[in-house]
Amino acid sequence: MTLQLEYGEVTAIDHKTCRLRVRLDDRDGLQTYWLNIPQRNTQGTQRRPLMPELGEQVAVLLDADGVGGVYLGGIYSTAEPPPMVDEDTDYVRFSDGTVMSYDRAAGVMTVSGVGTLILTCDRDITIESGESVLVVAPSVTLDSSQVTLNGDLQVIGNINATGAILDSGGNSNHHKH
Repeated sequence: MTLQLEYGEVTAIDHKTCRLRVRLDDRDGLQTYWLNIPQRNTQGTQRRPLMPELGEQVAVLLDADGVGGVYLGGIYSTAEPPPMVDEDTDYVRFSDGTVMSYDRAAGVMTVSGVGTLILTCDRDITIESGESVLVVAPSVTLDSSQVTLNGDLQVIGNINATGAILDSGGNSNHHKH
C-alpha cells in the first residue's frame, strides 16, 4: 500500500473516538474519511491531549484514493506562525489564554492561568526551594487541624487570634505581670 503526505484543513472532529476529517484543497476540496488521531498511550497509562481544532491546517498520510489514512499533526504557516520561536522554550498557549512554558536555558518554568488551579493529592505534598518562596495574594487561608512552623516567625503587621495563645511552657497571652 502506497501512502502519500498531504495537507488540508480539519472539517470535523469526533472527540469520543479521537478521529477527524480533513478537506484537501489540492484535491479539489475532497473530504477524507474519518482518520485516526495517534495517541502517545492507550493502555495502562492513558493520555488524551486536546484534539486539533476545526479549521486547523494539518498534515495527513493518505492512501492512493486520498480518503483513508492517518492524521500526523498540525502545521504552522505564514497565516498561523508559531507562537514562540526560541529554540530553548517549550510553550503551550491554550485558546482561553492560559500559558505554560519552560525555558531550559534559563531553567524557568512558568504557568500563567486565567482560571482556577487545583492541586489534589492523596498523600504528602512537599515543596522544596533552594531560595526564598514568595506567595502574593489578596489573602491566604490555611485550613488545617494543625500548622507547625520550624524556625523563627517574623510578623509585620497585627496578629488577631481567636482562642488561647500558649508558649511551650504553657504560658497564655492572658496572664498578668
